[in-house]
Amino acid sequence: MLQKRDLLWILAYPIYQIIGTIRHEGSHALVALLEGARVTEFVFWPSITKYGFYWGYVRITGSTDWVFLAAPYLVDLLTFTVFFCVCMWLLIRRKWIWLMWLLIRRKWIWLNLVIIGLISPLANSLYNYLGSPEPNTDVGKLLDVLPGVVVHGYFWLTLSLYILGIFLVFKFSRTARFMKTQKGETQN
Repeated sequence: MLQKRDLLWILAYPIYQIIGTIRHEGSHALVALLEGARVTEFVFWPSITKYGFYWGYVRITGSTDWVFLAAPYLVDLLTFTVFFCVCMWLLIRRKWIWLMWLLIRRKWIWLNLVIIGLISPLANSLYNYLGSPEPNTDVGKLLDVLPGVVVHGYFWLTLSLYILGIFLVFKFSRTARFMKTQKGETQN
């Protein structure tokens, strides 16, 4: 289904990284505001601070609880769920026929939905989970305030779901099946 020319989207990585960072840091900021804290700084571009390298960060004044730390990973799950449904079933309804044409004729739209909505949450959660032993990370701080079995269980479950969901989208979505039939492959 993917062709060599589709790999050109790798060149758009900086855009995807910024979108993912806005989603990650934006969820921290939103929860901080909802919990009564004040956001004093919101940075969504790569930065080197006195604490090290960060893809982005939010500085707040006031107190927050563990939901502030967990917000990006809960938003990752929500984002993945919404985009999974869009990528799998968007073409089913007749009222979406104009969008079907766009998605089929413009595979790049579908591919970008997959990258931004499915691969980005996987990459964000995996990257931050692998950095969990570091005490200055979201996941490291979550491990300090929540039972380890809850934090590890959540990440193992969601990361497994993300991988399974991406496989299902590339194998069984209506767009993927249509693209296979367009290439002359037989439809299962």
